[in-house]
Amino acid sequence: MSQGNSTIIVPENPTGDAIKVPVLKVFDGDGFLTRIKASELTGSPSDQSELHVAVRFAFIDAPELEQAGGREAQDFLSALIADRWVELEIRMKMDTGRIVDRHERIVGVPYLTEEYTDAEFKTSSNHSHSAAMFGGPLSVTRNIELEMVVNGWAWVLERYGPGERYMEALGDAQRHKRGIWAAQETNMPPWEFKQQKHRQKRLTEKTGTKCPVNGCAGNLLKRNGRFGAFFGCSTFPACKYTCQVAV
Repeated sequence: MSQGNSTIIVPENPTGDAIKVPVLKVFDGDGFLTRIKASELTGSPSDQSELHVAVRFAFIDAPELEQAGGREAQDFLSALIADRWVELEIRMKMDTGRIVDRHERIVGVPYLTEEYTDAEFKTSSNHSHSAAMFGGPLSVTRNIELEMVVNGWAWVLERYGPGERYMEALGDAQRHKRGIWAAQETNMPPWEFKQQKHRQKRLTEKTGTKCPVNGCAGNLLKRNGRFGAFFGCSTFPACKYTCQVAV
């Protein structure tokens, strides 16, 4: 299969129990809204009520929507699973000891099963075959997390011990400069982006002052320079407004 603009698929079956859930809305490149029976979460068969809950992928982190590649990652995931049914292998979240994270989102690995009526194959002997299926389609189950990684739209969360295949997929995407890795030198990990954004928000809350430059939507942040503390615009370098801190 050509790796030009085509999607690289990753055949893999769930390693544990999985539940089938609908994808109602794709939030970003690593999460979606689903509907699930309460009994699936509580273990009580008598509770047949349904809940709308957010799902957070277990081992990957896609760019934030405000980051470069964030919208593209969301679009890529939407193209894979939006309005489909996936098998969700629910994982225990290590930092909470539960199947939900600190934001009360279910944590899991999604798998998509597709049926192919024709396909392009490449054998181990490097021969290519285009095939049409006789007697029924070919059913393939795919790991959507790994597809986000190998196609270049997500980082791997190593601290959660995702396994070797995740790191191999990440390395392959980086070597071939797919997705966000096309601009690798300016590619900031989403967790660092969120920390930076949080720091800026805290600084903005401390000053509570908008940038006075006409047409600028930034806020004044307290910074430290070679001549001491000063206030600078949060949109720097787009806006270079500065002023001294009153002593």
